[in-house]
Amino acid sequence: MRILVTTAPSPGHFFPLVPFAWALRARGHQVLVTMPEQFIAEAGRSGLPAVASVPPIDLRAAMDSGEGPHPSQREGARDASVEHIGRGFGRLSELTVEGTVAVAERWVPDLVVSEPTEHAGAVAAAHRGVPLLRHNWGLELPPETEEIAADQMAPTLARLGLPAPAKAGLRVDICPESLQRPQARPAQRMRFVPYSGAGVTPPWLLEEPDRPRVCVTLGSVVPMIHGVKVLKELGEELSGDDMETVIAVPDRFADELGALPPGVRAAAWLPLGLLLTHCTAVVHHGGIGTALTALAFGLPQVALPHMGDQHATADRLAAAGAAAVVRREDITPAAVAEALRRVRSEPGYAEGARALRAENTAAPGLDEVACLAEQLAGAHRK
Repeated sequence: MRILVTTAPSPGHFFPLVPFAWALRARGHQVLVTMPEQFIAEAGRSGLPAVASVPPIDLRAAMDSGEGPHPSQREGARDASVEHIGRGFGRLSELTVEGTVAVAERWVPDLVVSEPTEHAGAVAAAHRGVPLLRHNWGLELPPETEEIAADQMAPTLARLGLPAPAKAGLRVDICPESLQRPQARPAQRMRFVPYSGAGVTPPWLLEEPDRPRVCVTLGSVVPMIHGVKVLKELGEELSGDDMETVIAVPDRFADELGALPPGVRAAAWLPLGLLLTHCTAVVHHGGIGTALTALAFGLPQVALPHMGDQHATADRLAAAGAAAVVRREDITPAAVAEALRRVRSEPGYAEGARALRAENTAAPGLDEVACLAEQLAGAHRK
């Protein structure tokens, strides 16, 4: 069976697809990933075959509506956020859809696997007349985003003679049910397996620390927008506590941290799946990939949401009892340090995190869901 995987060119969108793509390959299927050219090298580092659908795209310009900054996805701003997400990713998909359809024409897939903000793959599935599998990467987006995105692709749909993109024949959800939005549509649960890029384990990570080790990260986008000042100040604040603090930032920002106090280490961009194996707690920006990776190891968390769906992720983590939340307007080194002390000392947070880890572990494995994907494609061929 041939499977085409389509994704937006971003780590948070592509990385969650990698374990499932490998599960499909392990069952003997051919898998090809397609996305804009600027992310092809990262896809190659995952070991998956990849081809560019279009030349490099300026994502911010492609998705910008000229309507101001991205609205928060807090419940009170839901309608504005749905519109923003649907139109933004719809515009991006309109720029990639003809290239994606062309790749599908050459590859001739039996099945298309797409993440929830990538809609060109759904058009390619409809054009080829093959089923679509939607692979979620976190909190489900409202169904309206798909309808709004389809409106943005109307010119191409008309040229192709299609009434609409393909609807998902199967939806796969890697987010534990207790963490997922209560209003999420029914989906096939699947165990989340961490993948956060290729990397090498440094020797110091295998050494037993003389104090509990804590990871601090703001992902890749927040430092790009807001800088690393808060990370440096937080490292200085935490240096007096009885723990080892590891600050994970993209390589290009590591030098900006400068000299760090004793007990604080800059790890640059070490894949979290390697680092968190040896940690006892995580401070992060509320990114769903970071949150799910921490929960896969049963780690309590402190969430510092800055934008977009980070707020909703932080809210759901707190509701599940796995994290303390410090709102963006309240973020100071002292406030974050106090939240971390609370998370480490109050057993309820660790219990909440372990409960989510157990829920994830009990979910159907990747091979089982890959078998369902085979059945979806097989039923369509009959």
